[in-house]
Amino acid sequence: MKANDIILYSDMDGTALTDWSLGPVVPEENLRLIRRFVDEGGSFSVASGRQAGIILRYFPGVSFSAPLVCGNGAVVYDARSGRFLRRILVPQSYKRESLEYMLSRPEVWIVAANERGIWQVLTGDPAKDAGLKTVRHPGITAGQFLEQDFVKVVYVSEEARNMEWVRAETEALPSAGLVCALQSGPQFLEVMERSVNKASGVACARAAAGMEGRTLVCIGDYFNDLAMLRAADIAACPRTSPREIRDICQIVTCGNNEGAVGDLIRQLKLW
Repeated sequence: MKANDIILYSDMDGTALTDWSLGPVVPEENLRLIRRFVDEGGSFSVASGRQAGIILRYFPGVSFSAPLVCGNGAVVYDARSGRFLRRILVPQSYKRESLEYMLSRPEVWIVAANERGIWQVLTGDPAKDAGLKTVRHPGITAGQFLEQDFVKVVYVSEEARNMEWVRAETEALPSAGLVCALQSGPQFLEVMERSVNKASGVACARAAAGMEGRTLVCIGDYFNDLAMLRAADIAACPRTSPREIRDICQIVTCGNNEGAVGDLIRQLKLW
């Protein structure tokens, strides 16, 4: 197998990026080997929960010949043309119910994302609104949350142990059948329209780029990467991933802090 036979999709947090305690940054070894992979004819792109503008800033000098998959699959963005190819919104009925749920739960906050950015949804209670320490984003009012379009609603709790009951309770909301929920980290439960996942986003991106015939190699580290890894011809993950992720992957790389994507490219033995 050669580089020009492959389309490689990488997750960001916990995979291409170091831990937050180290930046986060893309290790230089990742950048060096990604650039060489692309120079040899390979197609590299990213499938992440992040927005396109944020993704691009982390990869200086890297050419994305395949579209970016953002918002865990809700958004597909072609960096070459600057066009959004896909944008799937969270249903309005679910947004209303998620807001009511947050207002009833002191331990739970919501952040909402579209293809451009991410915001904390404010309750109007200064003490409650200031209690979210895990993530810091500009605030929007409850009214703005309901009026504007979003591709992702994220429940956040300061205590990871709370997420089990947050998931159970939000799955009982009346409109829960219209959405799907993916845990993207110990303290984050991300909710999108029910057809959304990284696998469907990657399939849309491959079709748009005319690359369905290439071998699909994917690397990710967490449960929101499962669908993408299962759809890959070759699935990989960092050794720091949970066992459930490692068990479905053909390749296990070094940890994300040491340059997991670069290690994957080395293990593919392309040159």
